[in-house]
Amino acid sequence: MYTFIVVDDEHLIRKGLLKKLEASEHKMTLVGEADNGAEALELIESLSPDIVFTDMRMPEMDGQWLIRTVSQRFPHIKLIVISGHTDFDYMQEAISAKVVNYLLKPFSRDEVQRALQQAIRTIEQERALKQEVVQLTVETEQMKIDADHQAFLHVVLSPHLPAKRPIFRSREFAVLLEAKLLIFMMIYSPKPFIVDHLPSFPHSLYIPHPQSEQLVFLMMCDPGDTVAELQKRAVLYAERILAETTTAECCIGISLPLSDVSRIRDAHHQTILALDQRSITDFGKCYTYAEENNTLSSLRWSRSHELLFSIESGSVSKVQELIADFFAFFLQQPDALLAHLKEQCRDIVAETKRLLQHYLQSSSSSNGNASSSLEAVLDISFDMESIRQYMDKVLTGTALLLQEYNPYRSDQVIDNVRKYIDVHYAKNLTLEWVSSLFYLNPSYLSYLFKEKHGENFTDYVNRLRIEQAKRALTLTLTEDKVYRIAKQLGYDNPKYFFRVFKKVTGLTPEEFRKQYKVTCSTKEPGHE
Repeated sequence: MYTFIVVDDEHLIRKGLLKKLEASEHKMTLVGEADNGAEALELIESLSPDIVFTDMRMPEMDGQWLIRTVSQRFPHIKLIVISGHTDFDYMQEAISAKVVNYLLKPFSRDEVQRALQQAIRTIEQERALKQEVVQLTVETEQMKIDADHQAFLHVVLSPHLPAKRPIFRSREFAVLLEAKLLIFMMIYSPKPFIVDHLPSFPHSLYIPHPQSEQLVFLMMCDPGDTVAELQKRAVLYAERILAETTTAECCIGISLPLSDVSRIRDAHHQTILALDQRSITDFGKCYTYAEENNTLSSLRWSRSHELLFSIESGSVSKVQELIADFFAFFLQQPDALLAHLKEQCRDIVAETKRLLQHYLQSSSSSNGNASSSLEAVLDISFDMESIRQYMDKVLTGTALLLQEYNPYRSDQVIDNVRKYIDVHYAKNLTLEWVSSLFYLNPSYLSYLFKEKHGENFTDYVNRLRIEQAKRALTLTLTEDKVYRIAKQLGYDNPKYFFRVFKKVTGLTPEEFRKQYKVTCSTKEPGHE
């Protein structure tokens, strides 16, 4: 639709022009009429029409003055001059004012329609060009925003500190660099987020997590607040998000204020710790990181050795049963935090990785992916079900993989027990523990073991460990402390390790190491 006004001091001329415009194929709307330039200018200022039809000779203020003024102040308005004179001055004024057309009275319907078509074509071309410029500007800004998103996420999620301060080029990210204080928030929901549905806040910016639709980051900037005021405002924002989010299982971690965007990686880690320090079943709240709350009390599921044994022996059904018991245990503990669950998951996966390395003879570097994958999952998982699904997939998958390597297939249970000890001698093995794995009475296992192998359970374990200790003490490339070697071999008490080592070898660990060095030096070429 196009709007226009008609300016002429003769009523009949205005009426005739309007009649001729009725046949236009374009939707035209008359928004006003005037019989002099001054009145016309008032209409133009208030209505901003697309097209102005004006006479040149009018009382008070004539058309020359009007078209000159309009072309200067409203260059987007298209002017069509209607005049009964071919005066050169009028023509020159019309040309300088860049009028679309100059119609001489009397004019025909076709002449009016051609002038109108010309004006509309010019308007459409200018609108298209303007829209193209706007679109290009929007696209350019969006490209800047996308690039800034990637730069921001690289800082947040990179395992290493950035070498230099990030550079943001979009307008919305530029405020992060200018802010004196920032707060980082991580919003988690078991259901995928629609960022557009989250409430908007001044001086803030949402950034979706690149690997999880259940996580959204929110950056808050300082509009002049103190640290305390900014922290208070962050909690208010978080509470509003929780109130307007449809899922009751949403939770939000809030970092401490930071003064530099390059420290955002630390703030992200703080939000992870804040969410991990909550009760496993606690949802619908926000949690602010506090440095003094990061000491984790001891809470351990006691059947992890059974689970690892089931994985090693390829018993998938038993693994699934124990996984269910593992998560049920934490659900039943009133003081259990999500951090407790994640800590033991890390331990179980680390032991599972060691089993894979042992049986598949793969290098530790190739197995590093298991731990890295777990950490990636734990960093984006803040409900028990998502962690359970990952653990079930990894542990049952490993059990299936190890079925063909199962070392416990012998009909002689004592042979199976010995194989278990040969692989796991560095663990804190006890007769009771091993007995439970093979469903034997501890006394009966002790009797069978000595009868089969000629030495009791404890002596056999100690002998294996001391053999490994001797190897570690004689390595020329290491000078490990003795207590570290003892710890690596399952001896929590170094004094007990010293006694056992001397009983087996007749020397203390240090005496053994020194004797080995002397022996090696006497064998060097040229030694007399």
